[in-house]
Amino acid sequence: MNKSRCCENREAYGLALSGVIAALYIVLTLAFAPLSFGPLQFRLSEGLNFLALYNKRYVYAMTVGVFIVNYFAFGMWDMIVGSLGTYVFLSLGRYLAKKVAEAVEKMPRLAKWSLGIQYAVLLVIFSLSMFTIAGLIIFLGAEEAFWPLYWTLAASEAVAMGLGGLLVYPIARRFDFSK
Repeated sequence: MNKSRCCENREAYGLALSGVIAALYIVLTLAFAPLSFGPLQFRLSEGLNFLALYNKRYVYAMTVGVFIVNYFAFGMWDMIVGSLGTYVFLSLGRYLAKKVAEAVEKMPRLAKWSLGIQYAVLLVIFSLSMFTIAGLIIFLGAEEAFWPLYWTLAASEAVAMGLGGLLVYPIARRFDFSK
């Protein structure tokens, strides 16, 4: 009886924490709305993507946050494409970052940089994934050329995630997001 109650509490805690992270993504995105939407899409909240390196629950939390906040951008299309892209590329980035970390940890000189390298892998994956958003914006009728739009979005994503990572990393050293 006690054991099942413990597990229920842990699951409730995980669900509540996921809800808080999704809500934080929404609040941070909407707080900087003029920069968060449109061809620039500079979302400091993208730094929260790094939490997925600590626990898979944050993949789902970020996906839900993106789904809700994208209602305010291009509506249903952005809700579907943006959240699906977040889920796919966050899952892929998490997987690749873990694989790279396993290889790096076998190299004594680089082992201490394992987490930083995982951050870099996720940042690169997400920056490159902006073709989905650029394609959506063009599909929805923007008059812009694909490649300039893509590179603008990719650069914006890299800067936003880099700055967000600088905030998330020290917080993650203080709080255990893996549990």
